[in-house]
Amino acid sequence: MNQHFAKLFPDQTAQFGPAFLEAAQTDSIGNVQSVPIYPNHDSLAASLSDPRLGLNVVYYESDMQFYYREPFLTIYKPVSAEKLQGLYRGLVLRSANLLKTTSAKLNIWSEFRSDKNARIIIQRAKSILAVSSVFFSPTSKNQRIRGVELHEKVARKFVDDLLTSEPGQILRLADAYAMFRNLLKQRDLPDLKRSEFKAVVAPLIREEFNVALRNDLPGLDGSGVRGWKGVKLLQTAPD
Repeated sequence: MNQHFAKLFPDQTAQFGPAFLEAAQTDSIGNVQSVPIYPNHDSLAASLSDPRLGLNVVYYESDMQFYYREPFLTIYKPVSAEKLQGLYRGLVLRSANLLKTTSAKLNIWSEFRSDKNARIIIQRAKSILAVSSVFFSPTSKNQRIRGVELHEKVARKFVDDLLTSEPGQILRLADAYAMFRNLLKQRDLPDLKRSEFKAVVAPLIREEFNVALRNDLPGLDGSGVRGWKGVKLLQTAPD
């Protein structure tokens, strides 16, 4: 079994060692073969993710959630611990077919594929496959479905592509918020409250144009409105 896992997962084997502790066993006619007697939890946990085989799994510590990369949409989606336990059982069962002795196969079925061992493997995978918050940051190439960082990516595009510096112009908060919501809708992303929009966009506008959100800008009726002075929206918000 170790040879099978080493061929299938060479990088994981090189880093964490053989998938199983094996012992030599002689059968009734004198043939000697290696029989797995105990799993290497680290190596098996690492084997749950291998991009070469389409197994791209990470544990995002900020969410305490496993994600897998959907190969066609190239986006990460949440995956449950139970499904990963099923993946582990399948990998072990596949390698068990290489064994010739019935007793060794029974050990695979009864012990290595048990709920207890499967839970241990998934628990160990939380550290082996862990990634930091940078993995899904707004500047990262990695994207997860409906991740909060997608809002900041849209916000950066909004500031870079739809806003420009122009003296004397006033960008009303209401107009900017309406346009941003339209961008979210186009991308099938969840809506944001106005307070959340301000928290995401206001720092980016300050960084790009060196202006702060103000509450005392003149409105059409003479009353004060919230917005940014010296910033122009390149296209009007949709009705």
